[in-house]
Amino acid sequence: MTRRDMIKRTAGSAMIAGAAMATGQALLDAQRTGYPVRQGAYPSEGTRLIRPPGAVPEDEFLAGCIRCYRCQDACEPGAIHFFTESAGKHYHTPFIDPSVSPCTLCMKCTQTCPTHVLEPLQWEDRAKVDMATVTLREDMCLSHKAKALRNEQAMLMRLGEEPTEATGTDERRGPCGECFTVCPMRRRAIKLEPGAYLAPLVFEDQCVGCGLCEDICRVMVRGEPAIRVVPKRGTI
Repeated sequence: MTRRDMIKRTAGSAMIAGAAMATGQALLDAQRTGYPVRQGAYPSEGTRLIRPPGAVPEDEFLAGCIRCYRCQDACEPGAIHFFTESAGKHYHTPFIDPSVSPCTLCMKCTQTCPTHVLEPLQWEDRAKVDMATVTLREDMCLSHKAKALRNEQAMLMRLGEEPTEATGTDERRGPCGECFTVCPMRRRAIKLEPGAYLAPLVFEDQCVGCGLCEDICRVMVRGEPAIRVVPKRGTI
């Protein structure tokens, strides 16, 4: 091999290595745009219109509810509240606010409704409940944050860089899985990704909207929950 050939081969190898490094750095930068987590508030909204279990369609509900408060009296966890005058036509009708207290699906409220706008249900009927659905923000989830950090550290090491130190913005991370644990529809509405990070996967069409996941997530993340109940009937 001549000196010229050696220089050409060395230059070619350096270009290939440089391109690989640039590609790896670009991938790392792309991951860093979502981590550490930049916690952002949910869009401002009114009170979520989430009726108790077994509620008939909204027009029928408003026409049939006699505002007797029996559902609230039967609700042992105190999940049922009533709208005030500011809610207009919804005044004195029941709703559930998961940010205050979730529904445990005991179904006792459905057994006391005299007009059956809350259709009678048992615990075994929980899959029939259709109060609301759920959404998950992975950028706020402890388990998804842990997975993102793992991917970032692995990329850094592949690039020959030192792993980053944890900071205040990413110190709340690690396996959680509490939403899966409390979900009455677990393995249907919420499943866990295979692996050690207990990262939840949500299936909105299987969620009944009880709010137990939102309640426990609010505790685990010490603030705004990563998983949140989304009303199908809108807001007030």
